[in-house]
Parts: sequence; structure tokens; C-alpha cells
Amino acid sequence: MRRLLCAFFLILAASHSFANGDVAQLHLMLSSANSLKAGFSQTVYDSDGAVLQKSSGDIALQRPNKVRWHSKEPFQYLLVSDGKTLWRYDADLEQLNVEPFDPNLAQAPTMILGASIEQLQKNFAVELNKQGIERSFILTPKNDASNFSELVLHFKQGKLIGMALTDALEQRTEIQFINANYKPTFSPDEFVFKEGAPSRF
Repeated sequence: MRRLLCAFFLILAASHSFANGDVAQLHLMLSSANSLKAGFSQTVYDSDGAVLQKSSGDIALQRPNKVRWHSKEPFQYLLVSDGKTLWRYDADLEQLNVEPFDPNLAQAPTMILGASIEQLQKNFAVELNKQGIERSFILTPKNDASNFSELVLHFKQGKLIGMALTDALEQRTEIQFINANYKPTFSPDEFVFKEGAPSRF
């Protein structure tokens, strides 16, 4: 489950085009921020609403395709991608997996954060829900092979503040960003796994 949840934050690919309606609004809001650094809290619920798991950590994102997802509690897990290579390090198992970054990950939940309008239109039905200064975009996959049935992106005053994912088993994962910085500055090696990285946990 932890790999599915952490893969939730594989990120970012960018292009610009013209489209109408909710898809265009979503793309505009996503493309307004090229980077993000925040803490996160994550809660997984079963189909009856009972809590299955809680976790927390921090995340760093930069367009295009760069992500660092570090789960700290209750387990240690690190996922890093520089857009060319993907590293997954499970501290509990002391196991490192290295693989090429796959462009097809554009259909993975957080790849949506940097998707082009063409990718959004091709892969998802998008519906906008407005509540005061908050905006929620409901994305439903057009591909039956997707590992989730619905993804909701929550914005407040134009800033992404959280996400919610429902899978085929009706389990729901809710993620909130904490103390988010929408214009962070990253060091060149932020999105590259180093041999000594486990010591940084």
C-alpha cells in the first residue's frame, strides 16, 4: 500500500495550449505554480469511513517531472525523481529500487499536477465545484485501467491545499499540505538520490 500511496506523488510535465471550460481552469491553476514545498498529513479510510492508516512527511515538487516525497511517520519511505530516473528507498526493508522515469506516468494521480491540457482532456473527465473562495476539481479517469476511480484537487485562493483519492475498493486517501511554500528555491541535488540519502532520514 505504501508504494501506491507514495506513487501518488509522482509529478509534473508541462505544456501550454488552449481549451475551454473546467479543464482550462484546472490547467491554469496548476500551471501558475512551478514548484511546491510542504509538509503533508495523509489519512486512509476504508469504504465505511474507518481510519486504516495515518502518515506524515514532506514533499518537494518542481516542474517538469521532479519530485521528492519523504514519508516519515509511521514508516520511513523516500521517493525521488529528477524526471529521468526514479528512485524508491524503503528504510524499513533497507531496499532501493532504481528505474527509468516513465512518461506514461502522466496518468498517475500527481502527474496530473503538471499535465498539459491535452493530457487532461485525453485521460480525464473534469468537473469544477465552487464553494466560496475554495475550488475543487473532480477528475474521473476515462481509462478503466487506472488505479483510482476519482481524484479531487482542492484549491484555496488559487493555491493547491490538498488532494483526495478514491480507489477501486472504495478506500479513500486524503492528503493535506502543511506550511506550503509555493515559490521555494531548491538545491541542484534535491531531486537526485544520493548513496548517503538514508542517513538524512
